[in-house]
Order: sequence, then C-alpha cells, then structure tokens
Amino acid sequence: MATELKLRIGLQNGKSVVTDSFFTSPLKLGVPNQEGDRLKVMLMMASAGILKGDEFVYDICCGSGTKVLLTEQSYTKIFDTGDGSAKRHQDIRVEQGASLYYRPCAAIPFGGSTYDGDITVKLKDESEFAYADIVTAGRVGMGERFAFHHYRNRVCVEIGDMPVWLDHCLLEPDVMNLEELLFFDGYTHQGTFYYYGKKEKQEQLLEWHLKKREDLEKVISCGITEALEGICVRVLAHTAQDIEEVFAQIAELLKLER
Repeated sequence: MATELKLRIGLQNGKSVVTDSFFTSPLKLGVPNQEGDRLKVMLMMASAGILKGDEFVYDICCGSGTKVLLTEQSYTKIFDTGDGSAKRHQDIRVEQGASLYYRPCAAIPFGGSTYDGDITVKLKDESEFAYADIVTAGRVGMGERFAFHHYRNRVCVEIGDMPVWLDHCLLEPDVMNLEELLFFDGYTHQGTFYYYGKKEKQEQLLEWHLKKREDLEKVISCGITEALEGICVRVLAHTAQDIEEVFAQIAELLKLER
C-alpha cells in the first residue's frame, strides 16, 4: 500500500509552526506542541507496523529559522513480508538557519522481513541537523535474533548538492555472520547519531566522547568519526534503552530538544 506524508514547517510570529501537511492512511500527525523554542512533531501510524507491500514516501521541509524535533509514537515494527518487501523513501530539506533533530524510534525487523529505506537530507551551510537511528536484531526476547531476510537503510546528507555524510546499513543474515566482529560483535542493538551544526558544537561532541568513553564502554561499545562535514557517533548495546540514554546525553549537550 502506497502511503504519503508531506510536512512543511515555517515561522509565524517568531515561532515554528506547521504551515502545511498532507498524509494518507495509515500515517498521521500528532498535535504539534512547543517545547521552548522548538516545535515537537510526532509521526504516528494507525496500523500495527510496516507490512508486506507497504511503500512510504515522506517529503519534509523545515523553513528558514525554524527549530523542530521530529519523532515517532513508538518502535517501528517491520512484519514478516514473505516473498515481498516494504520500502520507505524520505526527502528532507533544512533551510538556512533552521534546526532539525530527527529522532525516529528503534526499528524491529521481524523474522522473514525484507525492508529498504532511503533518506536524503539537503542542508544549507548555516543550518543544523541531527539524526538518531537505532536498529535491533529483531524480537530477541522471542528467540528471533537476526531472523529477518534483508534490512537496508541508506542515509545521504548533502550540503549544496555535495554529499558530506553517507551511511549505508545493509544487513543480510543469510550471507553475513552478524554476530561477528565488524558487525554486531555479540550485541543486539546498533545506534547511529549524526550531527551537523556550528563548529564549536561539533568540538563539544568530540570532547564529550573523549571524557565519557571509559564510563560508556562499561555498558556499551561506542565510537566517533568526523565526516567530511559533521560528526557520527556509533553505538552497540544489548538494549535500545542503553542507546537512547547515550543519545539523550548528546541531545542535552547540543541543546537539541529546546
């Protein structure tokens, strides 16, 4: 089933507001609410999760000077797609002086599922963008550990049509030993946090990791990389909550939720 979402954020009387929106079932938007200077918008889904044949297309634009937190209602369940698949394509634009923190909930690929996701983010030099993503090994508590067929999520961040960060997460348990080193290394959850913004904030993030690394690695495995533009933090853990707590620390440091 093809599903569309169109979302436009603009400024009215100095505050960020939804100026235009359109969506088809099962997608819908929660009532936006203001948290400090930032508008919080929640993406919701009337169905239990992503099903065979689903194709989601998002078109999101944050206008100049806006500040937005875009999140989801609950974890994304990707059900068994059998001999089919499910897809999601997202085009996101963050205009000059705008700030977007995109924080979708963790993805849970069920046994037998096939999923392909593509996210293209177009930024301006003076915009700010943060993205937090978590993917799990599946329904681990029910014995489904890497029981899905195929999971792919590709994220490309561009500034002036120049790709500055590309993340291609491709997981195929039938041909990859995802339990090994260089994959999940015995963990069951992988988190990715990317940030592009003011240089001083990027430096703060690098310093944070240097100071916190020893404490963090008592529970998780955590690494940090400087992209062509921006910073990427990668986390491996045994629960989504452990990763969410790390990302919450980063969001607080970078003042992304106010």
